[in-house]
Amino acid sequence: MKKVTAIIVNWNDENVIGECIQSLLDQDKTEIDIDIIVSDNRSNDGSVDSIRKNFPSIHIIENEKNLGFGSAVNRGLSVARGEYLIFLNSDLVLDSKCIGELTKFLDSDSSVGGVVPKILHVDQRDTINSLGVLINYTGIAYPNLIGQKDPKQIEPFETACGGIFMLKKEVYEVVGGFDENLFLYHEDHDLSWRIRLAGWKLLVNPKATMYHHYNFNKGVKKIYSSEKNRLYILLKNMEYKTLILIFPALILVELSQCFHAATNGWFILKIKSYLEIIKLLPIIAEKKRGLKSARKISDKKITHIYQGSLSVSGVKNPLLTHLLSPILNIYWKLIQHLI
Repeated sequence: MKKVTAIIVNWNDENVIGECIQSLLDQDKTEIDIDIIVSDNRSNDGSVDSIRKNFPSIHIIENEKNLGFGSAVNRGLSVARGEYLIFLNSDLVLDSKCIGELTKFLDSDSSVGGVVPKILHVDQRDTINSLGVLINYTGIAYPNLIGQKDPKQIEPFETACGGIFMLKKEVYEVVGGFDENLFLYHEDHDLSWRIRLAGWKLLVNPKATMYHHYNFNKGVKKIYSSEKNRLYILLKNMEYKTLILIFPALILVELSQCFHAATNGWFILKIKSYLEIIKLLPIIAEKKRGLKSARKISDKKITHIYQGSLSVSGVKNPLLTHLLSPILNIYWKLIQHLI
């Protein structure tokens, strides 16, 4: 019997978290035993009391404040007893065979460090929410095949970033949990990157299915946090040689983002993100040194599945599609072999 620990992060999600928990309890338990932990970020909507009432067997961690996603997951990881670990947003609903398919896939190949499910829209179950995550070499992430019809029969494939994924406890013990300097956004990208630096692959297993109550958030605070964290993980995880090679493209992307910020009311936040990155440079340098000593894989082997072209969630702009993305793609083709 395989022991799985599922960690759900909750912050005022009483309307959806019960469905997520129930879908875990309804998993096919022929070969697995599931331990469920809810890491609550100081909710005030009554969701904790509701969980206690309706699911008394669930282990609840009540954090002293809103820690963000990654730090909340870390609280659960620190007490997890399972051989297999999976972290979840509270607005996900799992197919009854999902956990079994993920554990079976991890067992089938020791080179796989994390396995990623197929995520469909909960109210459009033939439509992809994400099938792995695409990463442009400047760090901008985009859900693979978002909004497209479910291709059904598709073989497992490698992805640059997991988004939501399951990993073995031994992988967690080597790479650690989420970076707690990332309050929200790109923490999954950073953890995926560190798993790959340690020599494991991340693969998508389309046989494992989840459904998402998806509501795209395009607020300026999300963009600000995402942009700051994107630069943080690039500086932290990339080799200096790679950073130098991508620097012209990075400058072009930053100029484009500054223009977008100036025309959409978050320019001050964009400047604030640069100032915060500068303050974090000593921490970034220290973490970079630690990763260098633990690194087993070169950037060349990691970036081979990065994208040259660029897409941005929720943004449809002819300048992005017909100017910025083609320029970035051409430059990537010029420098990729030099990494």
